Amino acid sequence: MNNMKNGMVILGSMTKPAIITRSGKDTFHITLTEGRNRQIRRMCEALGYEVKSLKRVRVMNIELGKLPVGKWRELTNTEVVQLRKKLKI
Repeated sequence: MNNMKNGMVILGSMTKPAIITRSGKDTFHITLTEGRNRQIRRMCEALGYEVKSLKRVRVMNIELGKLPVGKWRELTNTEVVQLRKKLKI
């Protein structure tokens, strides 16, 4: 977990540090500050771990909650305002 926490080399370049908390014997929560293609799977594979389940819970400030796979929802006004601030729009 320290390797992922501090950043590691995948596909020839260094990832940004991640926030990782262990949630069980074989499970953890990870927060990325960048989102490379299949980044979590690639980091785990490089360290010899197998990803059995992976669930996205938010994107930036937008909590996905119980949103079903493949579905979408309108953003709330608050989410739009927060998103614009983060993106400096």
